[in-house]
Amino acid sequence: MSTPPPPAGPAGALFTKPTRRSVLAGALATAGGVALAACSPSAGAGSGGGGSTLVVAGQSDNLTQSFNPFLPHSAQGLTYTNQGAGGFIYEPLVQINTVDIGKDIPWLAQKWAWAADNKKLTLTLRSGVTWTDGKPFSADDVVFTFELLKKYPALNVNGIKFDTVKATGATGVVMTFAEPSEQFFTNIVSTPMLPRHIWSKAGDPTTYTDKNPVGTGPFKLGQFSAQSYVLERNDHYWQQKAALTSIRFVAYKDNQSMTNALVQGQADWGGTYIADADKVYLSRSKDNHYWAPLAGTDGLIPNLERWPLSDLAVRKAISLGVDRKQVAAATHDVPATSVTGLPMPAYKDSIAPQFQGVDFVQDKAKAEKTLTDAGYAKGGDGYFHKGGKRVEFSISFPSAYTDIASRCQVLVSQLKDIGIKLTIDTTTVTDINELTAKGDFDSTMGYPVGPAPRAFNFYNDTSNPNLYYPIGKSTPTYQNIERFRNAEAAQLFKQYPSAARDADRQKIVNGLERIFVENLPWIPLFYWSSPGNWSTAKVTGFPTPDNPYFSPVPNVVVALRLKPV
Repeated sequence: MSTPPPPAGPAGALFTKPTRRSVLAGALATAGGVALAACSPSAGAGSGGGGSTLVVAGQSDNLTQSFNPFLPHSAQGLTYTNQGAGGFIYEPLVQINTVDIGKDIPWLAQKWAWAADNKKLTLTLRSGVTWTDGKPFSADDVVFTFELLKKYPALNVNGIKFDTVKATGATGVVMTFAEPSEQFFTNIVSTPMLPRHIWSKAGDPTTYTDKNPVGTGPFKLGQFSAQSYVLERNDHYWQQKAALTSIRFVAYKDNQSMTNALVQGQADWGGTYIADADKVYLSRSKDNHYWAPLAGTDGLIPNLERWPLSDLAVRKAISLGVDRKQVAAATHDVPATSVTGLPMPAYKDSIAPQFQGVDFVQDKAKAEKTLTDAGYAKGGDGYFHKGGKRVEFSISFPSAYTDIASRCQVLVSQLKDIGIKLTIDTTTVTDINELTAKGDFDSTMGYPVGPAPRAFNFYNDTSNPNLYYPIGKSTPTYQNIERFRNAEAAQLFKQYPSAARDADRQKIVNGLERIFVENLPWIPLFYWSSPGNWSTAKVTGFPTPDNPYFSPVPNVVVALRLKPV
């Protein structure tokens, strides 16, 4: 999936915001396997086997020396912070696993527990952790970070809501919530932790660029230029230090230029869609690898406050008229099947009985009948009209995302066949999030959220009416950007956190599935993946379909496992 960068987002997934998808944090996972052996000196960026400096291809059309992890255009976008895992510089409390579901990795927090009907979260931090300037990391830093987000809502891109946060000694933190909040666990623990001794003197954090970041992560900033920057190994890291001596992150303007760099051996690792990867990339070298695990559902995201997509009849006609296999095939993706929108087969156990096995079926005749029954009539131009207006809308996305462009070109032709006019309206990676957050679009593709490995979170991210913002007012968490409103759904979302049993929670999810099917707040078309591309000429240890320990997109969890050849 190509998603443009939101606040502190990665480069390469459309709407990349800090990963905030919630997944039930079951039993404590161990961080086993992240320790690495030391390696020989680096052979230099881009050199042949044996070197320990890796070159990562990222995407940015405006690289500036800003490492504030909560600002929209942070240079950390090149580190794919939101697609994989945070933590090259600023680390989270827990690394959320979006591939091996449920196997989240304790990080700055080594354990956690919920109590008081999920209104109290107790975190136990690791001891012996230091910032790269040598100062100790403690619970005071965690409290400071969360209080900063509460004081400055513009920074709270994960939408974290809490009552109090207090330190209980150097390694204890207790958070309380007005409502049961366990379902927002990943939002909370994915937050990058900040050094109080620096940020408390930084002035306004909403404008602080943080040019020389001080974090707890395994790397620290080295050289910086308008085209790339180097992260050097932190030799005083709290875990065993990385085998890599440095990583160079290089900015490319679009998917194609990133692909070229990977194919030509100018980059060792990336997270970009590659059309015809077998021929274009894999066949070039036995060391080249490509894996794109399914991570979510995407499609046509309408602005429900603008006609004609505000009309359910139009949305239903589109859903009936499109050929999902053809749309998905344009980028070698998997067509969406379940009418609930949930990615299949991963969510098969979450599907309500009445929707088990009920899939989308193309029926162009029924699509046109849906429009005529709703009072639309086809004009001499071949398009449907109503009230003197043609059924026409645009779709907005960054021109740099060639995969989305390929899908939309297919949609233009398919919708024309059923009498609906679609026009393409491209923008920049920098601007797309602002447009969709404020509702300044007819439709878009590439939902601005990360993987949601639980059915409730899938719907919460994409169609929770309680997260509605009027046109012109930016939705800070990029959820419900289509601005869906439904009283019954709003009530179900409010009830879910208090549900005590799995059966009660599933009953609520069943209701949300029915509302989704009946109202079609957005139109699922294909299942998206998080592609990773890498070369093992210099290092090994990447995740694979046979060893799916974490996302293959460039991230710190994988970087810490890499070993020189």
